[in-house]
Amino acid sequence: MNQEYSADYKLSLYINRIRAFLLNQGFFEHHLYSTTNYKIENTDTFPLKDGISLRYNPEPDIWQIGIKYDKFFWIGSMFRNEKEINETRRYEFTVVDIYQPNGRQEDVVSKFIEILKMLEERLKLPVLSSCEVKTMLHEEFNKEDRILPSGRCWLLVTNYPIVESFYDTGKDSDYTSKFEIYFVDEGVPLEIAACGNLGENINKVNYISSEDSYINQEIINKKFIGFGFGLERLIFLYDREAIDHTE
Repeated sequence: MNQEYSADYKLSLYINRIRAFLLNQGFFEHHLYSTTNYKIENTDTFPLKDGISLRYNPEPDIWQIGIKYDKFFWIGSMFRNEKEINETRRYEFTVVDIYQPNGRQEDVVSKFIEILKMLEERLKLPVLSSCEVKTMLHEEFNKEDRILPSGRCWLLVTNYPIVESFYDTGKDSDYTSKFEIYFVDEGVPLEIAACGNLGENINKVNYISSEDSYINQEIINKKFIGFGFGLERLIFLYDREAIDHTE
């Protein structure tokens, strides 16, 4: 893709391609407003007034559509009161959040790579989808003396502790089902996607205080698996790759 295109134009191209791809596969697009009337504890939100905040997460609002649809997605803005703003952290950014039923970790990875391949083909992007996929436990990933894979790969970080959970674990598990997808380039990781199975939340750090008003047990029983990724960060990754290969 031509690097001279404006950021807004490139973002629109990615959104349009992803939307068309998912709709063609039978996913339902659910619209969410950019404000919420619930509070996720211990999050850096932008409060407005009367208990209303700018949207920090698509959950749990997006889950409600799962009563009617088995495959659904949302594309929209999220707002986080970041302490530091840079190329990969913004106050407002665009997220693609995708859900399908009874999924496994490998199903999410397969769908994610499928989306990357489509974008690379349609937008003439550098090929990153063919990079090897590797796995690392959260405990190992968080060590100060960690050793990340050499070269370039997609890295799945798994087995997050319960304190990292947000409605994606069961009461009989020592770990949340959450896992994250990083792109690693010569030992430097860039977080791209957060994933997990929708389930009970036993984490008392990040939770919705008025949970009963928003969490539908019928949805949790359908065992959806979801993953979300920030588009600006994905575009940053592809732009960086394109620049590296032209210098």
